[in-house]
Amino acid sequence: MKTLLFTLPIVLLLASCGSDDDAIKKKIIMKKQQLVKIEQQIAALEQQLSDTTPENNNLPVEVKTMGYEPFNHYFVVFGNVEAEKYGMISPEMVGRIATIEVNEGQRVTKGQLLLTLNTEAVESQIKSLETNLELAASTYEKQKALWDQKIGSEIQYLQAKSGKESLEAQLSSLKAQLKMAQLRAPYDGVVNKIYPKKGEMAGPGMPGVEFVNLKKLNIRAQVSEKYLAQVNQGQKVELLFASMPDIKITTPIVRISKVLNAKSRTFEIELNIDNSNEKLVPNMVSTIRINDYSNPEALIIPSLVVKKDISASYVYLAVADGDSYVVEKRKVELGHAYQEHTEVISGLKAGDKVIVKGYNLVSSGIPVNIKQ
Repeated sequence: MKTLLFTLPIVLLLASCGSDDDAIKKKIIMKKQQLVKIEQQIAALEQQLSDTTPENNNLPVEVKTMGYEPFNHYFVVFGNVEAEKYGMISPEMVGRIATIEVNEGQRVTKGQLLLTLNTEAVESQIKSLETNLELAASTYEKQKALWDQKIGSEIQYLQAKSGKESLEAQLSSLKAQLKMAQLRAPYDGVVNKIYPKKGEMAGPGMPGVEFVNLKKLNIRAQVSEKYLAQVNQGQKVELLFASMPDIKITTPIVRISKVLNAKSRTFEIELNIDNSNEKLVPNMVSTIRINDYSNPEALIIPSLVVKKDISASYVYLAVADGDSYVVEKRKVELGHAYQEHTEVISGLKAGDKVIVKGYNLVSSGIPVNIKQ
């Protein structure tokens, strides 16, 4: 029994030591696996570094080889789209609406009936006048026959004639009113909105039928006085629409206002648009690009590469130095700038290599490698 008690702690101690060894071995294996992964990552990074770092350790840059190309400068104004044929049309006489013959959104042709007014009173007057006119005409014919035979007085003849003509004039006026009670389409177009309802009053000066033809549109825009010398009638401009980015239209200026707005110091231009597909609608806003400067043979650089010091603007060039290139700081005179591109008036020539990538990392005289 004593022997058993003595050996039990030894067995437990040995078992404990064996368990610790296994845990340590597992940690060693795990660390080795992590080490392999780290070494692989280091190798990959070194490979990337070797791919981007030239053998001679010169800074890699990208250049633009200068050549002559067209340069255009534009200024932008905004215009409002209007329909050539658009308006609120109403009956020419006041009356209660009897029928509405069309629906909102319906396409109609010139002369098509849109609505009618109640004409019962006018029609009743016409019938009464027609009866009276028959009697007056008969009386006139009899008096005329007598007068032709020199029978009766001239006054009776003239009274009969005057009465007949007066009734004819009244009848003609009432028939004209009858036509005015019909509202017809003044041209081909679309009924955009019908304001009055059946049974309501309608007439001149009251909201009637909003009617539009979308085939021909106009755009009017206000242009600053400073561009007066650069804008000419017939000059083509570009139209863009924010709500329809796929549409781009080139069209000439058809009219230039001859009077400046005294308050805004602007003048108005007008453009016409053929809108046969009816994609554009009135009251859209158009961006109008107007060309105010062109140079068919310009030297152009990205605006970002231009730097400035106290005396002048300059750019960095990569110039040949034996079999390699070094950086040269070159002063330049700049012209117009438009959409991240700048025209160079002097300081550069065709064939010069302007650094366009890496220009913030270089300085005059350092060697560089040109990336292809």
